[in-house]
Amino acid sequence: MLRFFSKIRMKLAAQNKVGKYMRYAIGEIVLVVIGILIAIQVNNWNQSRILKKQEKILLAEIHAEFKYNKTELESNLAAYSKAYSSLKEIKELFPIELQTVNIDSFAILLNQTIFRGNYDYSNTTLQKLKMASSYDIISNLELRNLLLEWELVLADYMEREKSTLYHLEQVYEPILGNHFTRPFSYGLKDPRANLEFITTIEFESLIDIRRRRIGNLFSAVQRRILKHKIFEVMDRIIELSGEDLNETNKKTTISDK
Repeated sequence: MLRFFSKIRMKLAAQNKVGKYMRYAIGEIVLVVIGILIAIQVNNWNQSRILKKQEKILLAEIHAEFKYNKTELESNLAAYSKAYSSLKEIKELFPIELQTVNIDSFAILLNQTIFRGNYDYSNTTLQKLKMASSYDIISNLELRNLLLEWELVLADYMEREKSTLYHLEQVYEPILGNHFTRPFSYGLKDPRANLEFITTIEFESLIDIRRRRIGNLFSAVQRRILKHKIFEVMDRIIELSGEDLNETNKKTTISDK
């Protein structure tokens, strides 16, 4: 088409028809500009379509990742809750008297206080977003902000769990290990065991500190960082990232009917 106009323009120039030459030249320029604009629009449309497809894949990954994270955190906290309850029961026995305490029941409670929690969360998708600096690919502004907020609430929880784990490994277990072996159901009955230790103020303080460390974890779960508590952030991320999946499932269900 452009070659056709070019021939006409050359013919008009040869015939010295300046007015018509200019009109054809301008028409040719307009066609080129329109062609460029159409090409840009098509390219933008293709880029938008590609980004939308990438976003859907990321949303599906985020949805699955946070459902896993929520399940893991609930499981972790449930085990901590069991340890906390056992510590509370031991605390209610104070002051302990060896003549009256049931060593078998006491050993079971003491065994349950040693839970080496370590929240096994997945952060793969968010790391992918951070490395590519592509948070902007998430079109939902609320979801984007929640993903950023998640890093803060997670850091707060992990800092407290790290402190709890450090106390368990560096203080709680070594002190107990100085007096009796594990499992305590056998260790407390070992002739070498120092049962007098469970009657001391040191033991009471050890149990109380362990209980308060775990209590700090529960406080972290209930604490609001920025706007939300940790489970509120997770639930909302799961909800927002699953909207496309829910819509797809609805369409599939309708088509099946």
